[in-house]
Amino acid sequence: MIEKIKKAEIHVHLEATIMPKLCRKFAKNNNIKIPEEVFGSKYCYAWKDFYDFLKKYDLITSVIKTPEDYYELTYNYLKQCSQENVIYVEAMISSAHAKSKGMTYNSFIEGIIAGAKKAEEEFGIISKYIVNGIRHLGAESVHETATEVLKNFNEHIVGFGLAGDELHFPPNLFIKTFDMLKKESFPITVHAGEWDGPENIRNAINLLHPTRLGHGVRSIEDPSLVDEIFDLNITLETCPTSNIATNIYKTYEDHPAKQLFDRGIKITVNSDDPPFFNATVGGEYQVMSNLGLSNDQLLLLTNNAIQCAFCDDNTKNKLLKKL
Repeated sequence: MIEKIKKAEIHVHLEATIMPKLCRKFAKNNNIKIPEEVFGSKYCYAWKDFYDFLKKYDLITSVIKTPEDYYELTYNYLKQCSQENVIYVEAMISSAHAKSKGMTYNSFIEGIIAGAKKAEEEFGIISKYIVNGIRHLGAESVHETATEVLKNFNEHIVGFGLAGDELHFPPNLFIKTFDMLKKESFPITVHAGEWDGPENIRNAINLLHPTRLGHGVRSIEDPSLVDEIFDLNITLETCPTSNIATNIYKTYEDHPAKQLFDRGIKITVNSDDPPFFNATVGGEYQVMSNLGLSNDQLLLLTNNAIQCAFCDDNTKNKLLKKL
């Protein structure tokens, strides 16, 4: 039954969806050497701890160097998702990565959109994209990225996110940028409550105007914050396997996604960085089933993802009819 349930995800880093086989191909094409010990299996990568994960993440994603690479990367991930009965993906993308490899903002976006269109034609899967500002590149970099997004309207780019080092780059550094985005009524999601606790989540909510939080699960540590999230109707983009892989929680039973769901919080489940954590969208639905969600409740997770997606109402209605 879980295989038959229509699924959606709204928290996945596109660059981090690159599977080992495709990584090897890009590395060969772009003349980049990747040590063999990086490849844990044909499905995932090997790393020791969080800091090693960050190092391997940068190494593996460095093979993505051209708009054509982005085209193939996008198409391949959406194809994989369609095989798990995923009907909608809202993926985060990094213009900072693309520019560091010599691409322009528009050229890398064009590569992604071409891959997305091909996947939609062949598999019926719909996708939209969120450009991320990267915290640890600094406030000015995040502001420049947001300004570029606003100046280059594209119907496939539906929101702006804040990702990167949550512990050392707090929300107050980015107030100017997110005030600008709010003024333009541009949808916002912010990574918060993955590595840092309730205070940082509350600051992200109050200072950066998000309607969604990437992860947000450590809100469970402060019942009054959970109440605030409920009252504000903020959606949490939870990623259980990601949090366990990075040792934020020891086991799935320790993870608060089910508790937050039971408290009435609007949650979704997502794969985050799939081959780094040996995760898939379908796998996250299976996790929630194992924790006690019924098939109807699993379908509610899909409904949550679509209802709070940043895409236009026509797209939402088209997706909701599929449910």
